[in-house]
Parts: sequence; structure tokens; C-alpha cells
Amino acid sequence: MIIMKFGGSSVANAKNINKVIDIVLESQKESDGLVVVVSALGGVTDELIKIANLAAAHDEKYKRDFQKLCERHNQVKSELVKKENKEINKKYEELSRVLGEVFEFGELSSLFSDSIMSFGEQLSAYIISEAIKSRGVSCGFIDSRTLIKTDDNFGEADVDIETSYKLISNYFKNKKTLSVMGGFIASTRDGTTTTLGRGGSDYTASLVGAALHASVVEIWTDVDGLMTADPRKVESAHTIPQISYEEAEKMALSGAKVIHPKTMKPARLKNIPIYIKNTFNPKGNGTKIR
Repeated sequence: MIIMKFGGSSVANAKNINKVIDIVLESQKESDGLVVVVSALGGVTDELIKIANLAAAHDEKYKRDFQKLCERHNQVKSELVKKENKEINKKYEELSRVLGEVFEFGELSSLFSDSIMSFGEQLSAYIISEAIKSRGVSCGFIDSRTLIKTDDNFGEADVDIETSYKLISNYFKNKKTLSVMGGFIASTRDGTTTTLGRGGSDYTASLVGAALHASVVEIWTDVDGLMTADPRKVESAHTIPQISYEEAEKMALSGAKVIHPKTMKPARLKNIPIYIKNTFNPKGNGTKIR
């Protein structure tokens, strides 16, 4: 079993998503099971927060920005999937309803914020799963909230590891088809939407990998791996070929944005290697965390 996570830059538009699908289908040839975890389209989470804040401020402009967000997703979907799909419209309607409630109350609680932010991953995961199916490949869409269970610490919820692992394991038992799910989002025991904190899609991938005893967790991003320094500031910065879980965690806590700090623990406990790879340079060696 291989777990592949693709970040926002990797799924920013239809062109990039096609690159992602090429990588996924190539990996599928060598695996007896593959789960793809995706972030929202690049910049969408920030846009959702902006729209939510406009609604909370009773600013009617939120409706205009909401429409632009829908149009962006429709454009990506139309380039990838030719057939009409009512499921996307249902998600727009649900998001519109939540934003309307925020506008009415004039307040953006952490509960509402998590609900609104979750739509980025809901939409991207569904669109990508449909795009894979449009290539004639069997692919399932998973609502991550049914598998990842947390407490109600909205904004950065703590995962109920035992319950989540059991749900993940049961869901994927004897399932060999390719599956796509959104990262970063989860739910409480009663089904209320939560999020795992910004960048939490890496953590989702590691949790799924640990629950399924995956052979590897791959984090696909827009750089060749973990680097010795920020290449925009240090000319001599270079990719680190191999690093320990502990060292990678320290780098993440110190500000390295390539990987979420919580990602290492589930993989480390099950001794699953993590690879950081570049969607735009798939042949590159990347960084191995072990």
C-alpha cells in the first residue's frame, strides 16, 4: 500500500492536476493499493477564510468572491471532466448556506470557520477523483470526515487515533482500487466538521499510512525535498537526500514549510519511510525520512 499526498501547488489548476494523475497512475502499476490525499486547490483555503470574514462583517462582497471561487472550480472541472456533475453544485449550495448563516449572525466562530475551510479539500478531492475516472480508471472518492475522528478543538483538533485507525482499517479492508480523499479535514464523533491545522494534509497522509501499515508515505510538493536552507535566501542551499524522523520534525518545528511537524509521529511508530518529492520533477530523488 502506498499513500501519496499532493499539496496545493500540485493541484493548483487543471494542468498541474493532470501531472498529478500521471504520477499516480504510474505508481499504481507498482502497488497493490494506493490512497491519494489532496489539499485544496492552491490558495483556496486563504480565499475561503477571506470570504468567511467578509460575511461575518456583513459585507455583501462575500457573495461576489464566493461566486469567483465557484467559477474557478468549475473551470478546473470543465478542463478535466466533460460530463455535468450535480455533486459539485450540492457542495456549493451547502457552502452558500453556511456563509449565509455567518452573514446573518455577524460572527465567525471556530466551528463555522472549520466548516467553511473544509470545502476546499471536499471540492478538490471530488474533482480529482472524477478526473481519474474520466481516464477510464476505477477510483473512489472518500469523505475524510467519515474516517478521521477528533475532539472538538476547532482549528487544530486532536485526532482520536484508536477510533480513526479502526475506521480507516475497516474501510480499506480488501479494497484494492485507487482512492482519493481530502487532507486536513476530519469530524467529531457526532459528525461536526473539524480541521487538523494548516498544513494538516501531510498529517492525514501519515495517519492513513500508519493505520494501513503502508510501505511508504509520499509527500509531493513543488520543491525537490527538504533543503539545508531557504534557497531564496541562501544560494548554496541544497536538497538533503536522507534524514531521521527526529531531525525532520525539528526542521518542521523550526519553520521548514515542506512538511507538517505532526507528520512524523504516526509513520515513525510504524517505521514507515516518508519521501518528500517534487510533482514538477518526479524523476528527482527527493528526501527520504526514516
